[in-house]
Amino acid sequence: MVQKKNSFKSQGRPRSEDLEPIVLKVTYEMLAKKGYYGFSLDEIVATTGIAKTTIYRRWPNKAKLAMSSVSHLISPFLEFPTNEPFNKALINQMESLSNLFNGKFGKVISTLIGAGQQDHELSESVLKEYLLPRRLAAKVFFENAIKTKQIRPLSDEDIEVCMDILYGTLYFRLLLKHKKPIFTDLRPWLELFLETLKK
Repeated sequence: MVQKKNSFKSQGRPRSEDLEPIVLKVTYEMLAKKGYYGFSLDEIVATTGIAKTTIYRRWPNKAKLAMSSVSHLISPFLEFPTNEPFNKALINQMESLSNLFNGKFGKVISTLIGAGQQDHELSESVLKEYLLPRRLAAKVFFENAIKTKQIRPLSDEDIEVCMDILYGTLYFRLLLKHKKPIFTDLRPWLELFLETLKK
């Protein structure tokens, strides 16, 4: 059975309010299938039926489009639980990230980080649209734990180092691929580290 190649296009021109999620979803799927250098804006146009000029008005370059697709589809899954104690909430959030890393998202974000090493435009987008917002959310989460006396006082630099120690374990495995970023064997060591942050 022959599949229709341009499924979005065959449904007619999308309404303006539907344009953004369609483009971001198609972009994300192409990133997962072909990697950053494997897809083009021409393919997005051919698949969605949305004009290239319309896409460029919202995303001025390929890097911003790629990172916007990641933020749009993944950010809701990376929120910190607000109704749990600090240690439990952080561990649960990291476990959710680990689960994402072991699926399609892991392939997408690793190819973007890797490609960003040789593409300044993409590297800036990874930093500004993915990493910095995630670290800011984590910093606020840490600061709230300090205010509520769940952990001892920490300087901004201390919080930065804590984030590197905790999340670096997952990203190291994701990018170097010597071992899958599975959370089970990391969990006891991360919990042990979190105990050192208590008053």
